[in-house]
Amino acid sequence: MTTDTEYVKIAEKAWREALEIAKSVEGWKVEKEDKELGDIVESCRNSAGRKIYRCKSTISIPPKLLIAALTDTDRVTTWNFTLTEARTLKKISDTVAISYQVTSDGGGGLVSARDFIYVSMQGYDGRTFVMGGQSVEYKDGPTSGGIVRAVNGPGCQMVIPTGDRNKSQMVWLMDCDYKGWIPQSVLDIAMPFAQTSFLESVRKLAIKLKEEGKF
Repeated sequence: MTTDTEYVKIAEKAWREALEIAKSVEGWKVEKEDKELGDIVESCRNSAGRKIYRCKSTISIPPKLLIAALTDTDRVTTWNFTLTEARTLKKISDTVAISYQVTSDGGGGLVSARDFIYVSMQGYDGRTFVMGGQSVEYKDGPTSGGIVRAVNGPGCQMVIPTGDRNKSQMVWLMDCDYKGWIPQSVLDIAMPFAQTSFLESVRKLAIKLKEEGKF
C-alpha cells in the first residue's frame, strides 16, 4: 500500500519532471495553430517514445482567478468541458492531493471517455504557478466500470503572468497513454482537439468572470 509520504514523493518528482519538459525548447513540432487566437499545440516524444502534447495561449483572465479555477478540483467541470467528472479523493496536504477525473469523448467522438486517478502538487517556479502530477494507483479510488482507465505520465498546467495584470499565459503539458487500441492517426486528431477545447473552456470562463465583474 502506498503511504502519504510516498504519494508526496511521486507528486514532487512528477511536478519537477513535467515542469522541465514544459519549459524545454528542443524537439517540439507544431501540430495545430490558431494565429487569430494565439493558440498553439505542439508535440514531441517522451523518453518512452510516446507522443506528448503541449498547448499555449494568452487569455484575458487575471492569473489569480485562473489559478483559483484550476485548483478547485471539485468544481472544475462547471467550466472545463474536457472533463465530465472531477473530484478530490484525498487531500494529503495544502499542496498535494489525489483526484479522480473522467474525460469527455475526445476528438469530436473519435475517442471514447477515459478515467484516471491522479496525484498532483501545486507550487511556484519563480512567479509561474505550476500544478503538476501523474497517474497513481489508489486503493480507495473508484473502479473504472465501463470506462477504459488511461495512464498519465508527468504532466502539468502552468499559469504565467504577463505584462498585463488581466492576462495570463496558460500552458498545459499532457502525457497520456489512452490505453485501448487507438491508431496514432486518431490520437493525432484527438489530443490537439482536447487541448484546444480546454483553452476554449478557459476563454469562456474568462468572459463569464468578466461579465460578473470579477475583474
